[in-house]
Amino acid sequence: MKIYLHEITETATELAFTQDESWVRRAAESVDEEGTSIDLPRATPPQPRPISVSFSLRKVDNVVVASGSVNTYIRLLCSRCANSFQFQTQPRFSALFCTDPVMAGVGHLESKGKPAGQNKGYARHAHDPASDSSEYSETSDLDITYLSEDFIDLADLIAEQLRLQIPFRPLCQEGCKGICSRCGADQNIGKCACAKLANPSPFAALKNLKLS
Repeated sequence: MKIYLHEITETATELAFTQDESWVRRAAESVDEEGTSIDLPRATPPQPRPISVSFSLRKVDNVVVASGSVNTYIRLLCSRCANSFQFQTQPRFSALFCTDPVMAGVGHLESKGKPAGQNKGYARHAHDPASDSSEYSETSDLDITYLSEDFIDLADLIAEQLRLQIPFRPLCQEGCKGICSRCGADQNIGKCACAKLANPSPFAALKNLKLS
């Protein structure tokens, strides 16, 4: 969903969406990792994932301040057993946007002969907090995202915030036992037979060696 910059004013615009919006569902699904699910078989089709999203948008000088929250889950792959699981998350976020390449710190791109308007998508760069307007100094520790177009795509903003919540090593559960390194069986389901097999000694090949 696109919110055009001319629609954003100094008065905060409050927006709220749920999984009933198809673009909200697609934004969440774009972050999912595909794999084998450990969910039990269902007699009925699974219900749509619950998603609750809120936005507050306002303009301060030439900067758009966007804040809000996302409450849903992401389907991730466990780093130990490789099964798919639901990772519940509820990030709260604040972000700054502007169409001024100098303020966003990407003005040097124009000096290379490439007009800033040709840079598709978002470009996130650090800025100098000392140059911030006091009106939005409470968010001066945030980077300003450069907009090459005259709109903010809320679906992209949702997906970005959800990606930031993905752990470095996702686990389906804290005590996940992983898979057997020998046969690949899921140790969370039960022990495999590999533990009962005798591990041959690395020196077994020497037992028949005859020394003259």
